[in-house]
Amino acid sequence: MESKANFAVIGAFLLVAVFAFVAFISYLSGKQFDQAYDEYIVVYTTPPRGIQVGSEVRYKEIKVGEVVETTLSDDANSVFVHIRIKDKTPIFEHTYGQNEPLGLTGLSYIQLSKGDSTVPITPPAPRELARIEGRASQFDEILGGSESIIDNVNVALANASNVLNPEAAEELHSILRNVNTITTAIAEADLSNERVEQFMNTFEQTALDISAASLAIEATAKDLSTVLAGEKIDKILNQAEETLAAAERTFDEFTLLAQNGGELSDEAKRTLEQFSATGLQDMSLVMADLRTLVESLNRVSEALERSPVDFIVGQEKEITELPQ
Repeated sequence: MESKANFAVIGAFLLVAVFAFVAFISYLSGKQFDQAYDEYIVVYTTPPRGIQVGSEVRYKEIKVGEVVETTLSDDANSVFVHIRIKDKTPIFEHTYGQNEPLGLTGLSYIQLSKGDSTVPITPPAPRELARIEGRASQFDEILGGSESIIDNVNVALANASNVLNPEAAEELHSILRNVNTITTAIAEADLSNERVEQFMNTFEQTALDISAASLAIEATAKDLSTVLAGEKIDKILNQAEETLAAAERTFDEFTLLAQNGGELSDEAKRTLEQFSATGLQDMSLVMADLRTLVESLNRVSEALERSPVDFIVGQEKEITELPQ
């Protein structure tokens, strides 16, 4: 009786040990007997570096499955990666799987991203698995574009070599010599700051005089338009407006010239040299003529203010002598 009891205890112990071992193995493998899975095909048009059977499949950095199989397409232009993931993982039409490196091991895992669609994904045909777009990692894209970058660098180096050839270097030296000659001539020219400032002040004063005369003519024209009417008067006023517009344009040109007078170029250098030799005397005469013109315009304005009708008609009063 005691031997039979010992055999029963040993058998019960073995059964418990076997069930405990199976439960322990199931726990270590992370599998549950009641867990449901969905299967998909991730299609890569580029080599999925580091992906192999057993590689992890993650969604938001959480492991949801693994790679079951990797095969080539019929035309050998694509790689089909068969994955198995948990059934509650959200997969939609625009969901894609991107390779991500797993540290420095050289292996990779598939990172699933939802995309911008909420329409559930459907298989291309009955009895086929739904397909997910596969994308290479950013590091693989950089390596793939490195060839074009190297080609561009080679082209840039070749262009730089062409620019720095002996003929181009000689032309560059010639340009530098010309620039040196021009700057030396400008430095040696008698263009002191006082003379330039005096020249600019003269232009500014002339422009102010012309502006004052134009304002006086404008005021007189407005007075005439309120007093007189007629085709001739309108014609005269139109001519006055044209004169005023021309005077304003002249003022703008003088102002622009005063602002940009400090900028010198090759052509300006030659012009200033000629001006320093003979132009100052001519400019003095021009200034005198402009002042005479301003005085004449002032006299015309005063005459218009005194008697607009007599000035426009131009007829003198007849003097009748009475008999004595």
